[in-house]
Amino acid sequence: METIHCFAPFISENSRLLILGSMPSVRSLAEGFYYMHPRNRFYLVLSALTGEKLPETLAEKQDFLTRHGIALFDVIASCRREGSTDAKIKDAIPNDIDALLSAYPNIKTVVTNGSLAAKLYEKHNHNALPHFALPSTSPIPRKDIRNADDLIKKWQAIADLL
Repeated sequence: METIHCFAPFISENSRLLILGSMPSVRSLAEGFYYMHPRNRFYLVLSALTGEKLPETLAEKQDFLTRHGIALFDVIASCRREGSTDAKIKDAIPNDIDALLSAYPNIKTVVTNGSLAAKLYEKHNHNALPHFALPSTSPIPRKDIRNADDLIKKWQAIADLL
């Protein structure tokens, strides 16, 4: 099992909302950007919350994120993992999210995508920004999320921030 590393943050001076995952999937790592697995519902959820067409290409996804002031990063800088599931993560080294937030003062809210991201964010970061811990957009089934509509309802908590 080799060590994998997260991407650099996708962020701009105009970013107002930081969404943190744990570590990109194998597919996302291969494609070089966040949430690129076709079954991940990240862009589906955000497009539903904004009422916009689902972005499909990398350029459309980046444009969508930028227009809505959304920055993306991961709570884990590096780890060892087989496959893509968070349950397989070992030896996680955290990113310094507080330092990132200091460098981008327009970010006013942090959202964590999934329980591991929330747990590690809360453990390693101590800023006073509002934090929304939301369920993972990954396609792995959970008993409280039966379908995309259930997931969209949970993420509705941040709709006014988009």
